[in-house]
Amino acid sequence: MNVKSVLSKAVTAAILLGLSGQTLSATPDPTSAEFLNQWGLRAINVLPAWSNTTGSGIVVATLDTGVNASHFELADKVISVAGGSTVDVDGGGGHGTSIAGVIAAGFNGAGMIGVAYDSRILPIGVADSNRFANSNSATAGINLAASRGDVRIISITYATVFSEPQNSAIINAMNAGKLIVMRAGNDSQANPDVPPSVYNQFNGRGIIVGALGGGNNLISISNKAGAAANVYMVAPGEGIYTPGNRCNDCFTRWTGTSIATPHVAGAAALILSQNPGLSSQEVTEILFNSATDLGAPGVDSEYGHGLLNVGAALSAQGDLDSSSGGSSAALGVGIAALAVGGGIAYFWNKNKKAKENLEKTLVFDSYDRPYIMNLNQALNVQKSAPKLFDVMNMFDRQTRSVGIDMSENLSLTMHARTNNPTDYVFLKDSDPFLEADEQVRDEDLAMKMAGNFKNGLSFNLHHNYAPSSGFDNVGDLSLSENFIWSSSYGSQYMGFGNLSDSLSLGYQANNKLAFKLGANRVEDNLENGQSSNAVMLQGSYAPTDNSSVSLRVNNLYENGNLLGGASSGAFSVSNANTTAVGVTGKYKVFDKFSLFASFTGGFTNVSEQQGSFLQSFSGLRSQSWGTGVIGSSLFRYNDRAGFAISSPLRVSNGKADLVVPQSLDGSRNIVSDSTRVTLAPEGSELDFEAFYRMNLSHRTQLGTSVTYRSIPENTSYVGDGMSVFTTIGMRF
Repeated sequence: MNVKSVLSKAVTAAILLGLSGQTLSATPDPTSAEFLNQWGLRAINVLPAWSNTTGSGIVVATLDTGVNASHFELADKVISVAGGSTVDVDGGGGHGTSIAGVIAAGFNGAGMIGVAYDSRILPIGVADSNRFANSNSATAGINLAASRGDVRIISITYATVFSEPQNSAIINAMNAGKLIVMRAGNDSQANPDVPPSVYNQFNGRGIIVGALGGGNNLISISNKAGAAANVYMVAPGEGIYTPGNRCNDCFTRWTGTSIATPHVAGAAALILSQNPGLSSQEVTEILFNSATDLGAPGVDSEYGHGLLNVGAALSAQGDLDSSSGGSSAALGVGIAALAVGGGIAYFWNKNKKAKENLEKTLVFDSYDRPYIMNLNQALNVQKSAPKLFDVMNMFDRQTRSVGIDMSENLSLTMHARTNNPTDYVFLKDSDPFLEADEQVRDEDLAMKMAGNFKNGLSFNLHHNYAPSSGFDNVGDLSLSENFIWSSSYGSQYMGFGNLSDSLSLGYQANNKLAFKLGANRVEDNLENGQSSNAVMLQGSYAPTDNSSVSLRVNNLYENGNLLGGASSGAFSVSNANTTAVGVTGKYKVFDKFSLFASFTGGFTNVSEQQGSFLQSFSGLRSQSWGTGVIGSSLFRYNDRAGFAISSPLRVSNGKADLVVPQSLDGSRNIVSDSTRVTLAPEGSELDFEAFYRMNLSHRTQLGTSVTYRSIPENTSYVGDGMSVFTTIGMRF
């Protein structure tokens, strides 16, 4: 059995928050005879719902033979009404009394329990002792129920020959906001005995109910879903233990679709009791979406939407949202936390109060129903560990490339990456642009145009390259062409997505002095939807042929991101503006080795997102650094090796208010708890990296890289890790 609608995939735990005003001093004992007498309660999974809602405040109109209002199971449950009857005229056991009992029989330690045992019944006697209602009485009864402002649900369980006045009354009742729950009929037919002229006008406001036996099969007499499958579901309807009318403590058993129907009516009462603001369309949708699928997968002509599942119906459905501080802005939860790149994704782990508040976070499902969930278990934190394609990007061998010399001063390089894994090894085509359309995606196409002119001017134009490309050079040394963690060496503040478009303009004033102006735009939707713009001004000075130093200033504006963090969700920001200053130096020794070092510090101003859990940011200070050595032609011509130690970007100082919604007051206003939290991480990540690459021939290159991360993501929450990559590249 599969529940067709479940919680958002990011949610690991959610508990229904009871807000109906009822006091639940105790709940029914699942081992008691009172519970076990009615097997249908177990079949519809009602126990989880009873922990939080019992039907209080909801009135169900039952159109049948009347009720025995003196039965102890219905004490104080029956509402008298002019024009209706509380006298059960069925002498064969009390059909109307039994219907009312399945819905609302009391939790009193004896007999049985109703599905919504704190709801109330408005009995309208429309059927005779044979449980048949003529058109006039049925029409009058429906109109009476529809006219009552306190009635939310109308249960129709009588037999009848549907007439135009009766059909119109049903439609008018639904137009008045009532949820109609009707029996399918006991004729062993392929379709319900409700005519299409009625159910085709339900528009989500009516449900037809078939009867299920103990083996999760339709009982033989039950009419099937047939052409009404989209408005049909099933509930227990065989041997159901119910109150009778022959005495005030009598019980009887019924089989048929009429005794299945009040199970669904009672479930609807529970849903409305927990959230009275729901419409009848929303209640119907919840019941159908949460039903346990039976028979053929999906909605089928025998079971319709499947078996009533009350526990699932009262669980959260769809994506969960939350809003802090009473804000009307709804933000998704469990999407992504704040920036791993900035080292603040696990800030809650070191703050006891913050962690406790997040354990009891108030959230709302897609029907605006409130729940309490442990957000600590549901946060999906963006990781920054190297991926295989990142390594292949570095070696520039995952693509098929075409280089074009446009003139003496201009060159163009184009790359294409195929979705066919075999092409990574065999590179079946030398022309990357002959792939079938379905094999090459826009994000797999990249272009680089470069120009160098005799007057010292140069430019580089990149499309779909990593944000660090072209902005991490130390003299003539490009760190991104050698190290996986090259962004830690000064270019992290140029953006955090996988792909970017950039333009840089250079000017070589003389042999010692050079300048570069660059701009970078990230619109990367591959993972967490990074969006940013960055500019950089860099000056480089080479006092000798063996040494150089660069000073750079850059500004990074992130739209909806914070230092590479989530672009949406409960921890989002409106925008973040970072100004960073960095210095990088290189010194060549022994002709074969170059030492390098880099340090960058940034200051970030944050604009809060309405409804976010994080508010009132202080200015954030962050930093990154790296140092290492690169050697070439060590063991054979043009081989290359290197070793580096780096600390990726982390927040070194900064605070914010963590505002977590906790509950609703009597007017359904959000009550939140605020905690001032420091966003600086508990530790400082160190990354160690070594590589060696050599050319086996003029067409083949072999490379190996080893990385080790100590205190990954700047927190002990993630264990240390090591990665080993071996690559082989071939040119054609």
